Amino acid sequence: MSNLRTYLFASISLVGVVLLFAFQSAKPGRIEPYKQERLELDPDVSKWSVEDVLIQLGDQKPQHYIEKLDADSVRMGEELVYYGRLKDHSNKRVSKYFVCTDCHNQVLETDDPSDESPARVLDFSKKNKIPFLPGSTFYGMYNKRHWYNGDYAKKYGDLVKNTRDTLYNAIQLCATQCSQGREMDFWEIRCVMHYYKNIQLKVSDLKFSSEEYAQFSNLVTAGSDKAIGMIKGKYNEINDAHFGNSEIPKIPGYEPNVENGEYIYKAGCMHCHAPGRNITNFDLDMDLLSFKFLYAKKDKYNQFSISHITRYGTYAVSGRKQYMPQYTYENMSNEQMLDLMKFIETKAAE
Repeated sequence: MSNLRTYLFASISLVGVVLLFAFQSAKPGRIEPYKQERLELDPDVSKWSVEDVLIQLGDQKPQHYIEKLDADSVRMGEELVYYGRLKDHSNKRVSKYFVCTDCHNQVLETDDPSDESPARVLDFSKKNKIPFLPGSTFYGMYNKRHWYNGDYAKKYGDLVKNTRDTLYNAIQLCATQCSQGREMDFWEIRCVMHYYKNIQLKVSDLKFSSEEYAQFSNLVTAGSDKAIGMIKGKYNEINDAHFGNSEIPKIPGYEPNVENGEYIYKAGCMHCHAPGRNITNFDLDMDLLSFKFLYAKKDKYNQFSISHITRYGTYAVSGRKQYMPQYTYENMSNEQMLDLMKFIETKAAE
């Protein structure tokens, strides 16, 4: 009997330890070394992921590190991102108002991940027919280390504290606040993170000169710590955010680019506001009536003014949870704002 009691006590203690770790809340900033293991990788370093390089070199792993990618989890994560639920409808939709792709692209938005400036993003987007959206792309999101930075504290207050360096919490905040939906289950967020890992940055995505790449390849092969700093200098680990104001920008000597303005209108505004999109109840079109309406409101500084609504967006309120997120200065420059307004003015005068 005493042996049985000892066995039961040991078993219960073990279960208690398992549960303790299973339900431990995410702690901001916790990082651990990658497992010191040599991966079976292609001799061509350009085919590696950024994480592959960091693992090889023994860098610190993030809290959201996933050791082994699971194809089924990737599929479910992708379905959650595109449809807000699994395609077989076995779970409840996260938000009845939005899905992730309403605000976030799933592809690289720039030819140089170390330069995510609005000008570079717009140029790359025009060449590759990519929507010009207010949210950061999910491509390479797995490689970030900080989220909801800068002025997002003005919008969400203390809610951003646990999201700034914890991807799990950042996804949950996006689900409950940005998309005005329900809390996601652990398995759902885990699937989204597997999806993120599947579209992480590759070495081939980074912009190296031929001399830099030769040096980098040699450093990786030699296992030099210098390669860590070199690769981290080729992409951003943070997306900063600064909010604007309602004023129409004044840039002495700047001649607005109507072509850029047209692309922003078609690939930005109409991404959500085109008839049939069913993302918003305010539709825009390429007809004269839409342009005349917008141009007439340009100096009003209300929800129909381009300069106001683009910088402030709208906020979710009781009875009207669906809202418009704002474009920060990091997602649309003042020059691009003038480009957009010039395009609208030009079309309104036709």
